[in-house]
Amino acid sequence: MEDLKEKQAKSYLEEAGLSLETAQIIFDKAKEEDKDLWANVVKTCYDAIEQAISAAIIKKDEIIPKEHPAKVKKFINLFKVDKVLQEKIYFWLGKRSNSQYVDIKNDKIFVPHELFTEDDAQQALDDAKELISEVKELVKE
Repeated sequence: MEDLKEKQAKSYLEEAGLSLETAQIIFDKAKEEDKDLWANVVKTCYDAIEQAISAAIIKKDEIIPKEHPAKVKKFINLFKVDKVLQEKIYFWLGKRSNSQYVDIKNDKIFVPHELFTEDDAQQALDDAKELISEVKELVKE
């Protein structure tokens, strides 16, 4: 069973890398074609972050929570993640639903592609790269 968990963690990290690569491709395409795909970049970056977090949780031989906030909290508690990294993870967790769902709040409709800018997408890419790198370091221990 141990070998299977190790493979699962490795696969999650591979998926995180692929998601990050996909986010970069979407970003480049959005710039190239002047399209508002920034929400897609943000969502895909968050997916990459969460995949890396899942790998870390598995490496501690723990069960991955299904709910996004519970997964993040478990990761932070298991690895005693520093405050700066915590803030970045929670920031993007907070943006996750805005990047994929069309919502109505206070009699106003919120559409993902209207909510995010190129700067937001670039920040998501930068933070996802940093977070995934940090997670890879944590799981080496």
